[in-house]
Amino acid sequence: MTSRRSTRNRAIAGAAFIAGLAGLAGSAFTASNTLPAASVVRGYGSQTITGVTAEQVNYGLNAPKDKVTSVGLVLTGDTTGQTIQIAFNDANPATCSGSGTYASGTDDTTYSCTVDEFVANTDKFALIAS
Repeated sequence: MTSRRSTRNRAIAGAAFIAGLAGLAGSAFTASNTLPAASVVRGYGSQTITGVTAEQVNYGLNAPKDKVTSVGLVLTGDTTGQTIQIAFNDANPATCSGSGTYASGTDDTTYSCTVDEFVANTDKFALIAS
């Protein structure tokens, strides 16, 4: 009888312990967060790249930093025979002028594409090579 009662007491204690852990975990998920002041500017974006491997994508901004004026690309391999296009926010892609500059020593091709896109409206970037 003692071993049966002891086993039952352990089972009850174990269940109580698990319930206590669940309560702690539940309270951790409902804790509040402190965010920076509303005047802090943060950004989020996504990129879609098809047909090539991009080593670098650099965005050039105008002096007030409210417009993207250029996109610098470094693509793996000799991509000078391909048409390179870029787009922001699911717009129709625009073809980058020039065929890029291939560097055999690093096996990459560099492009500079001229654009005129407001930063505030920009959250997606696409690079297409064909």
